[in-house]
Amino acid sequence: MEEPENPVNAELEKLSKETLIELIKMYSRNWHTCDGLWFSGVEDRFGIDRALEIDINMWDISSRLEAKRIKDVLSIPDNAGLDEVLRAVNFMSWAAKCDYRIDKNGDSALLTVTSCPPQEARIRSGKAVFACRPTFEHGFRNVAAVIDPGVKVACKYCPPGTHPSDSWCQWEFSVKGDR
Repeated sequence: MEEPENPVNAELEKLSKETLIELIKMYSRNWHTCDGLWFSGVEDRFGIDRALEIDINMWDISSRLEAKRIKDVLSIPDNAGLDEVLRAVNFMSWAAKCDYRIDKNGDSALLTVTSCPPQEARIRSGKAVFACRPTFEHGFRNVAAVIDPGVKVACKYCPPGTHPSDSWCQWEFSVKGDR
């Protein structure tokens, strides 16, 4: 028996490139909203420490799954190098909503987040900045491990540590060793 066509696919195929880009950005905002509401609900009920513990575990699992899906959809080969790791990061579900830049210099690159909607929403709602460093350590390191384990990730700064007024966090992606 033939499977019926998915009506979503038919509708997506009718949209312009510009509308598809806006739709992706909207999905990213929706993802951020859902993540933020979930985190705030756990925090309000069980406290910030428990919310962070659960969030770190979620990021550890979800970032591996997302990186594998991105790798499959984009047909990225194994051990694809720094450029493909950075490309995969650009396709992560959170990326379309955050403002960040990537400055590449040879075998390393700095990813600097200049606008972080989750942190900014917490501040607007009267909550303190939360310690997101461990979640992104898991997230970025898992993307690198899936795309190219030879690419290493190091945090330059990220909450709960101090950060400059013009950015929230900065991560170094680099190729180490005999490559």
